[in-house]
Amino acid sequence: MTHPYIKHLLKDHKKQRKLEKKLVKAETREDKEKFRQKLFDALYPHIEGEDASIFDFLAKKGGEAKDGALEAMQEHHVDRLLLDELMALDVDDEVFIAKAKVLREVNNHHLKEEEKEHFPLLESLASEEELDALLEAYEKAENEVED
Repeated sequence: MTHPYIKHLLKDHKKQRKLEKKLVKAETREDKEKFRQKLFDALYPHIEGEDASIFDFLAKKGGEAKDGALEAMQEHHVDRLLLDELMALDVDDEVFIAKAKVLREVNNHHLKEEEKEHFPLLESLASEEELDALLEAYEKAENEVED
């Protein structure tokens, strides 16, 4: 049975994919602004939460788990850079949708890696109690960004 922590992360991933799709298909200024903000509000806290929980945990395990965690955190860094650039752009800028598409592509690659590699690895390495603690750490980091 999938732990509530993993379920929470998967739910966040689904929301990100939905918002990215809506953003790249947005045609009006109003929709571009709305979906850009919604994506920011969904993605930024998620990244901070994962870095403070799953990837901190995996990095401390050493070996391949650490290597994968460090790579994932670098992918998060790229997501942050692209998201910050997207937030700074005027939605009518000719590169706005192109940048949104690049963010979508980079983030979707990252989400697939998490779901196929990192989550199964985490479930094999962490106890139920550790997963409970990771969910708490995730939610704490997520809430700190939102406040």
